[in-house]
Amino acid sequence: MKLKYYEIDEKKLLQEAKRGKKVAIKMPEGLQPYAGKIIEFLKKEGVEVYLLMDSCYGACDFVERSDLDRIICIGEAEMPYLRRAYSPPVSFIEARYDFDAEFMEEVIPFIKGKKLGMASITPFAHMLEECASHLRQRGYEVKIGGKGRRTAHDGQILGCDLSSALMISHDVDEFIFLGDGFFHPIGLFMATGKRVIVADPISKKIYGEEVEARAERVLKRRYAIMTKAMECRKVGIIVSRKIGQRRMSLAKKIKKMMEKNGKEAAIILMDEVRETIDYLDFDCYVCTACPRIALDDDARYKKPVLTPVEAEIIAGEREWENYEFDQIL
Repeated sequence: MKLKYYEIDEKKLLQEAKRGKKVAIKMPEGLQPYAGKIIEFLKKEGVEVYLLMDSCYGACDFVERSDLDRIICIGEAEMPYLRRAYSPPVSFIEARYDFDAEFMEEVIPFIKGKKLGMASITPFAHMLEECASHLRQRGYEVKIGGKGRRTAHDGQILGCDLSSALMISHDVDEFIFLGDGFFHPIGLFMATGKRVIVADPISKKIYGEEVEARAERVLKRRYAIMTKAMECRKVGIIVSRKIGQRRMSLAKKIKKMMEKNGKEAAIILMDEVRETIDYLDFDCYVCTACPRIALDDDARYKKPVLTPVEAEIIAGEREWENYEFDQIL
């Protein structure tokens, strides 16, 4: 079945939809316009499902629900270590984008080194080995990192887990990120310190130096936010109950760290971080949930929202020069 640019496996979708009596489908915002198409397909096959309009930012983004006996997440890859923790059980139907590995020919003029690492995200990860093989035939040494407990595929990276790339970074000159967007390649650059080429199979565009330039802009913005947060006296520490983002022990550690630093601190239980935090009686916040809340959505909030790593910096527990992306490993 075609959804936007992507394909999903109809046979697997139908098979998983028949595994419960109260089943709901859930998908990221970009795929939600196709919800009616999926529901109609399943209805014709004799299966009635609900549409679950909870947020859908990945396999980590689930809370316990007693009104369903199965959820089908469309578009995302599973996080293997959470497989037995979902309540109700969750089935994952990945959305994939197929393309010709000859696209790698367009990347070659941007390559500066001979030892390459490759990384990707869910829709494109299945193409990594074929693309690597194409480059090897052109004389390059190409490595793909293994999957981890939070990733389903070799070479797959998440905004909160770059371990697949980190395990090979010492053996490569630079990385090729196969996918769209800049959030993941910026994190990849900052985590490894290696040059990152973005090869976007959808737009067919290649970016060579843009990642480093964008990373510098992100750092300047984050340093400005941290500087403002240095003046904060009352700190709210946000904890989510989402299954793959729940870091209560870290939140308690940050609370003690802030209090040791002479600040008032309190833990806030909040699944969806919204602009309402601007009206609470706190000067700034530390978000222990998804790192993208602080990094990608900072323009939404009037008050500073920090990652745990940034909280360490303003508390004097980490040097400013040792800034890094927050990861949930």
